[in-house]
Amino acid sequence: MTSPSPANPLHRIRSIDALRGVALCGILLVNIFDMGGPLAMDRPMTMPSAGDPDWQVWTVAQLFITGTMRGLFSMLFGMGLLIFVGDDDSADRVGLYLRRLVFLLLFGIIDSTLLLWPGDILIIYALAGIIVLILHPLKPAQLLSAAAVLLLLLSAWAGHEAAGLIPEATVYSPEILAREGAARLGNYWQTFDYMSYVSWSWTVNALTYRWMADAAAFMLIGMVLYRKGVFSEDAGTAVPGSMVRCGYGAGLVLRAVHTALILGNDGAPTIVSAVIDQPGRLAMTLGHIGLFLMLWRRGAWPRLVARLGEMGRMALTLYLGQSLIAAWIFSGFGLGLWNRLSWPQLWLVAIAVLVAQAGFAALWFKAFRFGPAEWLWRWGTYGRRP
Repeated sequence: MTSPSPANPLHRIRSIDALRGVALCGILLVNIFDMGGPLAMDRPMTMPSAGDPDWQVWTVAQLFITGTMRGLFSMLFGMGLLIFVGDDDSADRVGLYLRRLVFLLLFGIIDSTLLLWPGDILIIYALAGIIVLILHPLKPAQLLSAAAVLLLLLSAWAGHEAAGLIPEATVYSPEILAREGAARLGNYWQTFDYMSYVSWSWTVNALTYRWMADAAAFMLIGMVLYRKGVFSEDAGTAVPGSMVRCGYGAGLVLRAVHTALILGNDGAPTIVSAVIDQPGRLAMTLGHIGLFLMLWRRGAWPRLVARLGEMGRMALTLYLGQSLIAAWIFSGFGLGLWNRLSWPQLWLVAIAVLVAQAGFAALWFKAFRFGPAEWLWRWGTYGRRP
């Protein structure tokens, strides 16, 4: 019997790699606001205004990107679990996957401390992955039911939280802004001390259960899509077309209402906006997947898709790299641009980073099979050098 080993890159599902590249790019377009400005704010500091470029970018992000890229990443994580473990539920594969999650947790701890990014999602994925690994043998209908229950609970939680939230509480006070600025514009160890404290506070908190449920729900839905053959190479465009029509049809309406309610409430969520957030982002995420698959199967933009596929193959490396680059750009021991750029300027920074990362990935795969972090991850998982 041959021992389990990493998949040959030639045998990878290229559409999933490319879609993971899309998610990686979208994630940075959201994370860049917290990387380059106050950590715990999901909105500009000013009052909402239609003529404010910051709020214009926020509105576009809310409609199409915020939450959907995280949802896309989570779905792909669920698909990856099924691809790794397989349908035979081999004890060897399950054990290896648990080791894989342990090393993912270690990467997350490094990202949220040494790389100065408290918004890291890898720790959440490692913890949620254990739950999803237990549930993965369930039938698709059962997986969907579990996901629906989690999303309903999350919507109720968000609605309850929004009921007691006032707009003033969603904006940093001058004292808090000054305290964070002093830490993030200081030397490395001052920034490390502050970011590590924030990471610990956010992780050892009931909100961790919320983020785990959020990730697990979308992972389960991703499993269903994979088992239904949505990503099969010989599948047609009928199902993706339905995903586009239904996903964008419902998602755009819900996201538009969600965004309008927040704008009308001085930038703070309302009970209704909070409750419809999950179904809205789920619908939009499914629409994104459907649109991507339609373009993929028609062979659209082959060079762009190839670059996205390379980025998707080394998503862990590039995700960690984004934290490292952002630390250098925004921290005091680097360029010191924290809280000095507008939201449109932050998007320009993000685009520049992504272009550089795409070029790096293209050059890297001319010489190597795996990204550097992926190589280490496989070494830890299988106990031998890839």
